[in-house]
Amino acid sequence: MGDDVETLRAELAETQARLREAQGELARLVRLAEADLQRRRPGEQSSVVAASVRRPAAKDVAARIARLVQLYREALAASPNGAPVIGEDTMLRWLETSGLFDRDFYLTCNGDVASAGADPTQHYFNHGYAEARPPSAL
Repeated sequence: MGDDVETLRAELAETQARLREAQGELARLVRLAEADLQRRRPGEQSSVVAASVRRPAAKDVAARIARLVQLYREALAASPNGAPVIGEDTMLRWLETSGLFDRDFYLTCNGDVASAGADPTQHYFNHGYAEARPPSAL
């Protein structure tokens, strides 16, 4: 069981590192786009903005969170008598404090979740990750 916890912690740490990397890349692109906008002529499209939007970073972060949830579910299924290695409430707290999940973003992008009055973190943990719903803007 301790190995499962360590695996989950390692996955979370790696995902957080990738998010920091993606945020740094986004900040770099914003700086380049601002400089490009100052240089370009009126009516001309920004070459930096057009060429540098990186959707794979968002997909990569979502895939890593999904993998974290899958590891949790696998550990739960493999444990004797179905007792969780880590409580689901702990997993939800990790998800919320990781900086990888944005409650407001999730509700804004998923009107069905918002209109149902569902808890966004709980919904993502139980359904959203498997449905490839984005957990945050990145």
